[in-house]
Amino acid sequence: MTDSVVVTGLGFVSPLGTGAEEVWKNWCSGESGVRRLRDDDPRLARGVDPIALPDVGRAGWVRGFQPKEHIRSSHLRRMDWCSRMFVACATQAAHDAGLALGSDQDQVRTALVVGSCFGNQRETQKYMERVLRRGPSAGQPILFPNLVLNAAGGYAAIELSIRGPNLTVSEHEASGEIAVTTAVDLLRAGMCDRVVVGGADEFGSVYLGALRERRLLHADSTPGQARSNARRGRIVPGEGAAALVLESERSAHARGRRPYGAIGEAQSAAVEASPYGAGNPEREATRISEMVGPATVSAVLGGADGSAPRDDLDRALLDCLSDRQAHPPSYVRLDGLVGSWPSRGAFAIGLASLAAGHQELPGAQPAAGGLQRVVVPGSGRSGVLVPVAIDVLTSPE
Repeated sequence: MTDSVVVTGLGFVSPLGTGAEEVWKNWCSGESGVRRLRDDDPRLARGVDPIALPDVGRAGWVRGFQPKEHIRSSHLRRMDWCSRMFVACATQAAHDAGLALGSDQDQVRTALVVGSCFGNQRETQKYMERVLRRGPSAGQPILFPNLVLNAAGGYAAIELSIRGPNLTVSEHEASGEIAVTTAVDLLRAGMCDRVVVGGADEFGSVYLGALRERRLLHADSTPGQARSNARRGRIVPGEGAAALVLESERSAHARGRRPYGAIGEAQSAAVEASPYGAGNPEREATRISEMVGPATVSAVLGGADGSAPRDDLDRALLDCLSDRQAHPPSYVRLDGLVGSWPSRGAFAIGLASLAAGHQELPGAQPAAGGLQRVVVPGSGRSGVLVPVAIDVLTSPE
């Protein structure tokens, strides 16, 4: 396929709100999804991870999400929390794009790609603790399907009647971006006509415990911990899911759909770095700048999360882009809006698409010449680079 790949549908389950309209409204009003749970918060009333959650202070907690409003399948009662988030936002994105997969051809020619680093943490932890404590007979076969990383993709395919390629990808902190890049590759290879793609990661005590042990959590996210220990970290944890519908520009116009924006660049590469470690930020920034092409970058939705490697990469990329173009790009740091989770890149790409569709970047000065290209840097461990650029469509509809 040589036609442009465009974004025609969006869905969100996030700390900034549920649904594209609510997320855009809250983003424009300057709200933050980072908050502290109250004792009467529904998250605690549901009994989800009841031991760990009360120990967490400020974090990017999903809000305004009622699964029954989005998921009609009888499988809802068996879905884990991560799958519920993704299935709900995938359903939103499909509805937003006006997808009607009524025919066999439409179902077979629709693909689904999910990016997740950890998948279902909470039920996996409880399941394994039960098996290790009581033996294999304590395992419940009815719950086991929720433990595999592609559970969300399976549930979403059932919910939306998608019968085309169904992939789940994982690339540490770049899991959301690699999912979108994979989806673009499927379209350009002619393996499908449209793709529902996104990412999801949930709050879990195993992840939080690892951050605590390495003293990486922000002081406000570690109540009761000695401040001298917490000072080393500035990561504000979060959770969420986002989904996009991608298709060719020709297909979108044939269906009478107005795209939010176009995928300007979406590719992956790697630079030298230690195994599971970070590379040189200046080298990575230079490579990302080359990968997003010569077009003027109006804004960067960065991957900074309070850890030195990712913060340094964002700074180096902004310096690199400022040196190559007349006007420096605007910059949005997402962890203050929603916290940090590994597949947050899919959420960032969704926000970039919203901004492209509205031709506006909330909270930023208008770009010289108008909003043109919004870049999500996309970087993971071991030197993995997966930048994604969203371009504003200015041609007549």
